[in-house]
Amino acid sequence: MRLPSLPRFPSKSLWPWLLAGLAIVAAFILYETHSLTYAGAMNGLTRDARVTAQLRVAVLQSELDKQRSAPVILADDSDVVSALQRPDPERFRRISQKLERLQHETRSAVIYIIDASGTTVAASNWALPTSFVGSAYGFRPYFREALTKGTSEQFALGTVSRRPGLYLAHSIVEEGKTLGVVVVKMEFDAIEATWADSAEPTFVTGPNDEILLTSHPEQRFHKVPTLTRDQFLTTLPAPAKGWQLHLVGSRRPAERLASGATLTAVLGLGLILTLLAWQWRRRRQIAERAVREAEYRERLEHDVAARTEALSVTNARLSDEIHERHQAEQRLNSLQADLVQANKLASLGQITAGVAHEINQPVATIRVLADNTLRMIERKSPAKAIGDNLGTIARMCERIGHITGELRTFSRKATGETEPISLKETIDSSILLNKSRLHENRVKLLRDRIDPALRVMAGRVRLEQVLVNLLQNAFEALEATPDPVVRITVAEDADWVVVCVADNGPGLPPQVREALFTPFVTTKPKGLGLGLVIAHDILRDFGGELSAESDDSGTTFTLKLRKVVP
Repeated sequence: MRLPSLPRFPSKSLWPWLLAGLAIVAAFILYETHSLTYAGAMNGLTRDARVTAQLRVAVLQSELDKQRSAPVILADDSDVVSALQRPDPERFRRISQKLERLQHETRSAVIYIIDASGTTVAASNWALPTSFVGSAYGFRPYFREALTKGTSEQFALGTVSRRPGLYLAHSIVEEGKTLGVVVVKMEFDAIEATWADSAEPTFVTGPNDEILLTSHPEQRFHKVPTLTRDQFLTTLPAPAKGWQLHLVGSRRPAERLASGATLTAVLGLGLILTLLAWQWRRRRQIAERAVREAEYRERLEHDVAARTEALSVTNARLSDEIHERHQAEQRLNSLQADLVQANKLASLGQITAGVAHEINQPVATIRVLADNTLRMIERKSPAKAIGDNLGTIARMCERIGHITGELRTFSRKATGETEPISLKETIDSSILLNKSRLHENRVKLLRDRIDPALRVMAGRVRLEQVLVNLLQNAFEALEATPDPVVRITVAEDADWVVVCVADNGPGLPPQVREALFTPFVTTKPKGLGLGLVIAHDILRDFGGELSAESDDSGTTFTLKLRKVVP
């Protein structure tokens, strides 16, 4: 009889080559995953940065077009021309009033008129202590250039205000004679403030590569700063001569995305190798069992033949041997069936141990609601109340499905999806799940008033799972406390929401406190030691954290969650 062969490992001489090949393939897969993900993310970041830069250029263009029209219109204004041809203080006062109204309408910094000698004769700030009227600006480059070329644009500091701005100058010409220059100064405080509120630093450089407009005022009139390794620059022409708009983007989102994809690939490769190793081991175990069974059958057949030959002299002894052989075979088949059934029960026990801790709570709630429903049916309660109980049972069943799905996700170290959720609704649901336990243990529950509009980034079911677990732990810790109290407090700042679940129990033993978030560490006789480990990992998946403080006066668990800003 030919025995089954066993699967064999490659020879020891081939192991270095096999491992080297696997390492090369794994390195290539990880490199390509990181490179392709990073390149795709950078393409998206670059495209978004260019769109943002185009929008900011369009805003600059719109503002400049609006301001550029003012000096052109004023240069042809008959009142302005007449006042410069026949100078008169009263006329200049009326012109100044007109400039003041126009300055308020266009929201420019200041509008003023300089005669041919370089003296300011009218200005929108004529009534202010800083009035330009009477000031000599013949030395300013924009004035001289406008006299000779007709128009001029210059970005400079004001001689009086010391505030930076763009001077738009246009000559006033009548019958071929230059009578003076209209100047509109525009400032970019509002645009720069908008840039400063965004995440991307933005600045505009002039013909000499000096920074003129910027979201960081300390950089003005300096050269373009050197970019860091994590930054990239998007540059577009700006709507002024020699101007360019620069937007500084961050490469970090692309790096994080590529790192996450690489980590996922590492976990995937590890899972594949683990499955292959498990499959090989499984095949070897099956083959070993087949070999043992074949050897046993071979020995059994040999023994039967020998005994048959030895006992062939009498039919009675032969019949006894045959009967014993049949009994042995039946016992063997029974033992084999028991072994298969035991293996099935062991697997079922392992699976049940993984989920029982988290589904006991909703199952208990379903049992209570089911009992209440039966009593309500016996009392002929309103159909709506019965329907509400049955609807709650349906939701609890759905929650059990979610919990088992989340435990499977936890075993694979996955993050799960997060979204803006109502913190008040989640806390209310957690308290509802523990309502019967709350009354049974006569625990006094104190809670802060929570704004219904307060939202956090989390998964509704998983955050509810964490809160239910913390409340159950608090109730169990208070079983021997005379006046048990559980307090739920909520605090928030600009970016975070902090939820505290505190009890006035005896606190945690020091040895448990040091390993609180370690798997299978528990103070409960029937506990698995997985609840806080799962809760800690869920909070980490949300981008938050779970911590604990404990002393003789009680235990406080603190959940830190990302706040959703409207």
